[in-house]
Amino acid sequence: MARFTLIAVLVACLLALTSAFVPPTFVSSPHSSAHFASRVNAKKEKRLRNRDNMRQFKTKRGSSRRRLMKKIASNAARQSEMEFVAKLFQTQEAPAEPEIRDRPNRR
Repeated sequence: MARFTLIAVLVACLLALTSAFVPPTFVSSPHSSAHFASRVNAKKEKRLRNRDNMRQFKTKRGSSRRRLMKKIASNAARQSEMEFVAKLFQTQEAPAEPEIRDRPNRR
């Protein structure tokens, strides 16, 4: 009888140890919608964070002083370049050639 009790205790210990290595089985709980709701809320919060982050990098609508000064400088450079090119292609009348009179040959 002691032997039977000892074997039963050893089998019970082995079963307890082997169940420790088995992954637990999850039963679908009625609270799964609560997990889904928190997921939806997390997505909404993420959208808000992204929108706030995008506002930081959004370009301003008005022109900055630096941009205006660069535009003025580029317009001035473009104007001087156009004047230079215009000077290259100006045509001038050639000087009039002196008229050669008919001279009698003096030989």
